[in-house]
Amino acid sequence: MIPKKKILFLLKLAVTSGLVALLIEKVDWTAIGEKFSEASLPLVLAAFAFYVIGMLISVGRWRVTARFKKFDLPFADAVRFHLAGLFINNFLPSFLGGDAYRSYLLGREDKRYAAATSTVIFVRFVGLWATIALFLAFGFLSYGTVFSQPMFSLFGLGLGIFFVFDVLLTLFSDRAPVQRLFSIFPKKLQGFFREIGGYTDRNFLWESFLVSLAFSFVGVGLFNLALFSAFGESVPVIPYLSVVFLTSFVSSLPLSVNNIGLKEWAYYTFFPLIGISPEAALAVALLGRFLQMFASLFGARSFFKEKKRRLAENG
Repeated sequence: MIPKKKILFLLKLAVTSGLVALLIEKVDWTAIGEKFSEASLPLVLAAFAFYVIGMLISVGRWRVTARFKKFDLPFADAVRFHLAGLFINNFLPSFLGGDAYRSYLLGREDKRYAAATSTVIFVRFVGLWATIALFLAFGFLSYGTVFSQPMFSLFGLGLGIFFVFDVLLTLFSDRAPVQRLFSIFPKKLQGFFREIGGYTDRNFLWESFLVSLAFSFVGVGLFNLALFSAFGESVPVIPYLSVVFLTSFVSSLPLSVNNIGLKEWAYYTFFPLIGISPEAALAVALLGRFLQMFASLFGARSFFKEKKRRLAENG
């Protein structure tokens, strides 16, 4: 019998292959090549700087969350763990998830793996809230361009409902009705849900949300805006600041291997709806992926060093 993980990977691989084939057939690759040949190097470097700043904000957000769960996570270690996780996501997507690896590194000393995993999942969920909130806020500010279109309005309705439900579920996760809901799951999952239930402090949630907004705005919004500018594209800023966060959300869905094909499809599909060239949008997606992969290479040393240490221990 084929393992479920292998079946899931094969399904993701099929989605990736289908989307890549679709883009290869539809895209004017000559125009893409021209975009790259005309790109402004200073603006590309500025984009990379925004990405690094966003990454450091994300690392700081995780450290605060880890401290909330009584973990001692020095900044240097948090950066190393984060980069190692990015390296895994970009270069070893079929073997181990970067989030799982970061959770292992955080929890290994005290063997508190459920608590460590909850810090990573919590950061992900609050980041998701920030992404959705920014999409909705800027979408309403540019209603005539964004939410007047059926595709964007449907996404807005669905994500708005999800946002409210998920926030309420987190805020009231320590209440009896929610606990009864959690009780239907296996005991191991119940223990994990109890860890998640520890994040009900309103001030902590609000501060985490604000930091996540800053990360999304810099690491996603400004990063991509600088890349569009590097390709000489005229961008309608407010509609862009809605669509870029929707694109980020769609790109993060676990539907393809390392979001390959999915991210490029989302850029090529969504940005032209607000007047941006599809070739420029795809060029931004491709260059953005390259810059992210380049940054993640700095985590390779930590990953292989840890792998060598584990092999020596198991001996």
